[in-house]
Amino acid sequence: MKLRWRQYSLDERSLLSNPDLSGFLLGVKMKPMVFVKAAMSLDGKIATNTGESQWISNIKSREYVHQLRAEYDAICVGVQTVILDNPRLTIRQNGNETSHYRMVLDTRGRIPLDSNLLNDSFKHLTIIFTTELIPKEIEETILSKGVRLIKLKLDNNRIDLNDWLIESEKCGIQSIFVEGGGEVISSMLKAEVVDKIAVAIAPIIIGGKDAKGFVAGDGIEHLSDAIQLEKPTIKWFDEDCVLEYNIKKREKI
Repeated sequence: MKLRWRQYSLDERSLLSNPDLSGFLLGVKMKPMVFVKAAMSLDGKIATNTGESQWISNIKSREYVHQLRAEYDAICVGVQTVILDNPRLTIRQNGNETSHYRMVLDTRGRIPLDSNLLNDSFKHLTIIFTTELIPKEIEETILSKGVRLIKLKLDNNRIDLNDWLIESEKCGIQSIFVEGGGEVISSMLKAEVVDKIAVAIAPIIIGGKDAKGFVAGDGIEHLSDAIQLEKPTIKWFDEDCVLEYNIKKREKI
């Protein structure tokens, strides 16, 4: 895709490569930029068959993740990641801990009420994106903690991701860093809301048909339907390799 004004043109990829320009991208596309990240084994697993995932990547890769978090307005995970890992989604650099907005996609209000995101000192920066399927008592408890809750439209009994972007923009959020899990990543890729993707590949093999993969969902039937990526940039953190791709936009007919 190219953005054009009068005689000028600018390749969208040049915007995606620089988070500082995400506000410009928002103004043109009227949606926040979405950057998906995952750490996986060589065979594409993000956890063992018991759900253990801490830590697949090494400490230098994780430090780089905190650097990326600091460049985005919001950090987003699905509720299953909260249930399994109880993350804080904060930015830890140079011995300091800060936070940007923290998002949870939670269609049915399954977030544990004792989770860090609902109870720590940064809870005022947490936004729970849910739907009308959330139980009333769960909604009231979340709101009583001083946590923001936004109800979105449903799309096949899941959160409507385009509505999520619209509401995120209303909150002043221009760029979103998504850290999983596999179902969320699959849904976002299917909905074509992802602009950029990064995978940290650790030099390990996990194996197992029940071990969770980087992208979940139903997959595709035909290779012609595969999501196409641009040539990656490559970064090394000791033995870990981080590949960063821009998504090739499908031609609209």
